[in-house]
Amino acid sequence: MAAGLGFKDFTTGEVLTAADVDGYLMQGVWVFASATARDAAVTSPQEGNFAYLKDTNVTTYYTGSAWANLDTTGMTNPMTTTGDTIYSSSGSTPARLGIGSTGQVLTVAGGVPTWATPAGGSTFVGAKVYGTTNQSISHFTTTLVTWDSEFFDTDSMHDTSSNTSRLTIPAGKTGYWQITASLGYDANANGVRQVNFSKNGNYVNAEQVQATATYGNIVGYSNIMYLTAGDYIEVSAFQSTGGSLNLIKSSTESYFAANFIGA
Repeated sequence: MAAGLGFKDFTTGEVLTAADVDGYLMQGVWVFASATARDAAVTSPQEGNFAYLKDTNVTTYYTGSAWANLDTTGMTNPMTTTGDTIYSSSGSTPARLGIGSTGQVLTVAGGVPTWATPAGGSTFVGAKVYGTTNQSISHFTTTLVTWDSEFFDTDSMHDTSSNTSRLTIPAGKTGYWQITASLGYDANANGVRQVNFSKNGNYVNAEQVQATATYGNIVGYSNIMYLTAGDYIEVSAFQSTGGSLNLIKSSTESYFAANFIGA
């Protein structure tokens, strides 16, 4: 059998030769019952010949030296379960990734896709503390405020028995923090009231209000600060009545808080 000659546009009246039939018209896909039948019928296959085998439902082609199965050169579907996905393995062959579990996310491990439980995203970190016993603040004396109780403390930022004035930034949480404080003073018509904020023992800034005669005075403070793990922050009270004045320690009047915003 002759090798394929490609494509030719025959004209009306042209006579077909045996070579034309073999080279142009016999280049379709032959159908045989089996590979044995194919080999018996085609004793001199040419490169590019195609043959379909009915017993195995496989299309074969001749490479120039041997018959090869066309159907096995494509992708073999490895998926077995609804929700499976396919990826290319290290050998560039199709591989199955079984469906993950509810809540998992698709990630990469060892250079291939895999399902994994996502890392914690927006877990709250912070502390808010208060006192239960009033603290006397001397006239014109900046005094650290101590705190013996906690609303919450997610990462051991505060200690109720040692350095009780401090909130310490925990490991791994260097970044921006929302700092809030409120100090409630007894009523007194004289002088001013302040809340002072310090970092690692050094003054940062303060808020001040003028005293009123009838009611107690509450001074509030709020700021966003960039703090490093291990830094500690404190609040100090200041008043100028001419004598000592109580700082009211209660969960509603005086408190101190630090909440992590992000790196």
